Amino acid sequence: MKLFKELLISVAIVAVFFLLMGLVLPSHRHLTESVETNRNPTITFDFLNGFRRFKDWNAVSMRDPGAKLTLSGPETGVGSMVSYDSSVREVGKGSWKITGLQQDSRIDYAIVNSSMGGNKKSTITLTPSENGRSVEIKQVYDVDYGMNLIGRYAGMYVSSYEGEDMKMGLRKLSSLLSDIPNLPYNKMMVPLSPPKVVAMPAEGVLTISSGTVAQDESAIYVSVKQNDEWIKRVMDANGLEPVGPFRVVTSDSNSANYAYDLQQVVRKKGATTGAGLTGVTTQGPVKFQTIPARKAVMTSVSATDYNSLELTRGALRAWTLVHGYDISDRPFDVYKSGVDKSFTAGGADFDVYWPVK
Repeated sequence: MKLFKELLISVAIVAVFFLLMGLVLPSHRHLTESVETNRNPTITFDFLNGFRRFKDWNAVSMRDPGAKLTLSGPETGVGSMVSYDSSVREVGKGSWKITGLQQDSRIDYAIVNSSMGGNKKSTITLTPSENGRSVEIKQVYDVDYGMNLIGRYAGMYVSSYEGEDMKMGLRKLSSLLSDIPNLPYNKMMVPLSPPKVVAMPAEGVLTISSGTVAQDESAIYVSVKQNDEWIKRVMDANGLEPVGPFRVVTSDSNSANYAYDLQQVVRKKGATTGAGLTGVTTQGPVKFQTIPARKAVMTSVSATDYNSLELTRGALRAWTLVHGYDISDRPFDVYKSGVDKSFTAGGADFDVYWPVK
């Protein structure tokens, strides 16, 4: 009996100690982690303002690449949400939802997960350096435990799991941003129309591959002019008509050389579509092909000179990667102003496309 009483007393002492320690422990935990990037704040903000690329940078998918992700709400902005469901115990089920934002500087998230605590929130802020050459990406995480004493004890280890997830996610985010062209597509010297995703129908196309041309505007002009004449001959010989302006598909572009395909979408004269077109007799370097229906991101630009097209393609690629679309083919420029005006100082109109999956 004495031994039993001593055991009860010991248990009581431990319980009181547990209770007192629990009351002393914080009812709230706050974590902070940060990395730096040399990418423009707009690129970083747009990357995080939505969840199309959540799987690429967040620790949920790093801990379980097979976790099921479900997007809901608007694609970007307040109300955008991702829910996840994983069979991995430490991941479990949960969600992230955007609850507030300040353009190019801050995004607030509400977080639900299976770990202890409630009212979980995270904020990512973007702070450019004084010289403007880098941006600090700082993430904070807050969780409340209230009077849940077990939760307060769990909070002693929050930096070991939530904190580690933050470190993993920010390191991955910084790495992904480094692969994106550092072009602020919303603040280009030559303004672009807002990029968008468009559906392109199946097309019958006459194509000439240029080979390698000197990276010189006059040399490219002569090449495009000659190839356009070849395509016109083939159209006339086959009773075809153009469907819109010709386009230049970039195969390779560097400081010394430029390689491209000149393409013209065609159809039989009087027809409403070029899909299913057959029996085209080609000449010289001209080839005929059918391109299946596909999707592309596109923008429009009034370029002040031919060279600004290179920057436009880079900016469109940045927008495409930031918004989580997988590039599937080469970019191309639709020459809406024709050959001569497009290579004349003073400006011409182009639509720039990048096919995506």
